[in-house]
Amino acid sequence: MKTALKTILLLLLLVLLAEGVYELCFWHHDRMAYSGPLAKQVDRINATGADILYLGESSNHTYGLDDTDTAWISHLLGRHFPEKHVADMTHDASHAEVYYLLLKNLRQDCPIGTVVVTMNLRSFSPGWIYSPLETALQKRMVMLRPRPPLLNRAALSFKAYDIKTEQQRYEQMGHYWEGHPLPGHPSVPRWADSLTADVDPIAGIFVRNFAFTIDTLHNPRVRDFDRIVRLAEQRGWHLVFNLLPEDMEWADSLVGPDLTTLMRANAQLLEQRYARMGATVVNNLEAVPDSLFRDRDWTTEHFLYRGRQIVADRLADALRSRN
Repeated sequence: MKTALKTILLLLLLVLLAEGVYELCFWHHDRMAYSGPLAKQVDRINATGADILYLGESSNHTYGLDDTDTAWISHLLGRHFPEKHVADMTHDASHAEVYYLLLKNLRQDCPIGTVVVTMNLRSFSPGWIYSPLETALQKRMVMLRPRPPLLNRAALSFKAYDIKTEQQRYEQMGHYWEGHPLPGHPSVPRWADSLTADVDPIAGIFVRNFAFTIDTLHNPRVRDFDRIVRLAEQRGWHLVFNLLPEDMEWADSLVGPDLTTLMRANAQLLEQRYARMGATVVNNLEAVPDSLFRDRDWTTEHFLYRGRQIVADRLADALRSRN
């Protein structure tokens, strides 16, 4: 018995020693090698803090080719509060899990006042949850997970993260759609394909991206936004969710109320849920008209200058109303 106990204590000591050596000698290099684009942003905010911290994806920085002012949404928000330090953490294709890990990696004593988190309705869809881009994003997040650094490095070595092929991701989408029929449309892919053939290819893309109802018990985005709410409570941050605009005019003209009713219901669900939980939710779903959306080959949340300005203005109004 004593021998076994000694062996266990020796192994524990060796593990602790290995962890210490790894963290001292190798962790910083590996963190930058595998999570650099995210880690650098965390380090920047840890060094400076922010009165207002904006977290976003490509919607924050994408602008129109003819825009004379290419300011990001976060920059435009900053123009409303010149006396405050407004900073951002922005990474393309980010969703709520990325935002949570970025915020979780901020120091406990990092001086942050308000956190504005992008809430992209499309990110709740199976098309984004099971996106082929997810494997690369999951790999990039491994070194930021709240676990011992050596354990994170081992997870990378043994590929112990959500790693799937593109084909497997598409199969996941198919399984979701099979198990979640919508009233009047038993198959989302068939609904989309019929519109692609009879109306416009973009109509089918709208359906695949927005024809769903948010399951608050099982949707991973809901889980991660809930975790962001709890983290903000623990850290004493004022939390604002920026529910992004979607091109509702285009969706209605191509598909009609069967789709836009779903979109409005999902937005309302999110607004009500997180308002109850204490967050400020700025519902911008229909704030930007069709003419101010940049892309015409996909259902993106990319806006021309005036569209970005509208979003920033509405966020600023919400922040002022609280103060």
